[in-house]
Amino acid sequence: MSELHKALEQLGPIDWADVPQDDNSLNPWMKKLFETGELICNSVPPPAGGNDFEQSQPTQPKPDTAKSSKEVVNSDARPVAPHPEHGDLQKSWGKPIKLGAKENPLGISVYKMAAKDRHGAWFARRQVLEGISITKVRRAMQREFAESLAQSGGPGAGNVRGIGGDRRLDKKEPGDVGKLEALQLSAQFPGPTTPREFITLLLTSENALSNKTTQDKHPIPRHYMVISKPLTHPEASDREGYVKGTYESVEMIREIPLNPAPEKEDDAKGDKHELNPVEWIMITRSDPGGGIPRFMVERGTPGSIAADVSKFLDWACPKDEIPDADADEDKQQEAQSQTAKQKTPPAAPQQNAQAQPAQQQGGIIASLTGAVEAGIEAYAPASVANYTHAYMHPEDDTSDSSSSSDSSDAASFASARDHHDLGDHPAEKPAHGGTAVAASTDTLGATSTTSSTTLPMGSSPHDKELRKIDKDRAKIEAKIHKKQDAEAVKLASHKEKDPEDVAKYQEKYDTAMAKLQEKREKELAKLEHKREKEISKAQRKRSVQLNRDEASRVARERDDFRHQVDLLKRENGMLREQMADLERENTILVEKVNKIGGVGALQDIKSEVQH
Repeated sequence: MSELHKALEQLGPIDWADVPQDDNSLNPWMKKLFETGELICNSVPPPAGGNDFEQSQPTQPKPDTAKSSKEVVNSDARPVAPHPEHGDLQKSWGKPIKLGAKENPLGISVYKMAAKDRHGAWFARRQVLEGISITKVRRAMQREFAESLAQSGGPGAGNVRGIGGDRRLDKKEPGDVGKLEALQLSAQFPGPTTPREFITLLLTSENALSNKTTQDKHPIPRHYMVISKPLTHPEASDREGYVKGTYESVEMIREIPLNPAPEKEDDAKGDKHELNPVEWIMITRSDPGGGIPRFMVERGTPGSIAADVSKFLDWACPKDEIPDADADEDKQQEAQSQTAKQKTPPAAPQQNAQAQPAQQQGGIIASLTGAVEAGIEAYAPASVANYTHAYMHPEDDTSDSSSSSDSSDAASFASARDHHDLGDHPAEKPAHGGTAVAASTDTLGATSTTSSTTLPMGSSPHDKELRKIDKDRAKIEAKIHKKQDAEAVKLASHKEKDPEDVAKYQEKYDTAMAKLQEKREKELAKLEHKREKEISKAQRKRSVQLNRDEASRVARERDDFRHQVDLLKRENGMLREQMADLERENTILVEKVNKIGGVGALQDIKSEVQH
């Protein structure tokens, strides 16, 4: 395995218990991750053409002239070549993927690379921008999740690029290395797809780069790096009504320092350093969970990560002032507490194409494509949701097949197969993907019924049987959910190919959903009956055992009392015998005293004793 793939492995899932908790251990751990992120970012080839760093000059008259993504321009400036150890890795990505102007209006270089771990291909983009300063981009990236954390509402409320922050689970800032946050995120898709949830470990830093970025020829440029790792956190259990998704990513912005930053803020150079072009690099891999095939996710990813840039710039460019990430921390905390109660998605009603024409409602295709184009895109851009766009618009896929090997497709299909296998065994599911056990069905809106009677889970046969029932229940939920995703994609495909016969396909879809609902309720009812029966059996067995224990205790106490009574009787008999002996001895003594000392001798002895 190459050095690059070993580095990409470091973006994999992690348990919160494995994250160092004290600063002495956390500092070097984060520093090592940022070094890995630097290597990964430097491995992405720069855009073709352009001017060497020494011959480049800024082209904008003043900083932050762009007010939208359309006013941001691609710069011909190129950074200093990285250290050869990093530069040699750029061959791993091959040639850029060919994208149409509609998908990629900013002309961003997008790459695809087959993975070595059977969990899907990696995607990357790299570009150099002018018209917006690195200070503004950095503040916008720092503010992005805080923007949604400060707003309450449904899944994905307040998002900038699709993913919204629901809750900040933990936060650490060890020294000047950077910041670490554990976040609970979500995204809402319109139409028949279930909302997605992401538990993410987010590491950010303005001090992530080393001299390998500039080969010691120039000072380390201003930059900002974001690393996202799938996280398992004890305070983030599976939420009902959500499918658990995952993403891994590194995102970095850095200036190309054609005008070095002044040593002092009031330097005569003013803000010329804010004219420096901004290089933006991102590497990602996503798994939206559920029954979505990997090849569909990967087909839509290149266009998604290109569109991701425009959405972010359209949000950031118009802002004159961008608040600090924690400027409204009190408001964020209040919104998070409200959102915890609100972000369970409501049951989605079944759509009726006859009651509402497809031209008006947009149909399943429009809703899914809308989710793709407005959906999950934050630090792991919309590749998580864009599977439908690629599937329903194959004519847009003009990617160069030579840019990726056949092994990538094989790995993709293997990943999808592995994912479904794992989905059938939630108890053994790793953190990097799979269907949430407690996820609601997509359009059925039915919630899982659970027994109100619970027993402690031990190692008895009854406890083992209850655990087996829970596993069977999870298998049924995963199986139904997988079929729902398949039906939704099939409906969208039919409506795209035959829009004139929308009502027929909508009726078939509704019928299929009703059958799935009936099947689900029937199988779950059997399991619930079996569970209640097992619990009742365990309770009866426990009651019998308690009665036996009580009878045994009473018998032991009765035997103890009998034994004590026998002892007391024997002691009483012995005391009576002793008293009789004493009385006889006393009579003999009185007679002898009177005989020796006379009749009054005993009376004299008593008087002396009393005295």
